[in-house]
Amino acid sequence: MLGQALMHVRTAIALRDCAASAPSDVVRHLLMKVAAIHEARARKALRASQSQSQGRRR
Repeated sequence: MLGQALMHVRTAIALRDCAASAPSDVVRHLLMKVAAIHEARARKALRASQSQSQGRRR
């Protein structure tokens, strides 16, 4: 799960970097939206990883 979260974070960072140099507002907006999706997926993967680790402690 942590590997998936890291992959999504890296993808979001790359998309935000691309958005910074996007040639148009439309492209910039699209890249930022897709980056936000990857950030949400990273948070979801982290929550799943945390719940798994808490289940092992009990």
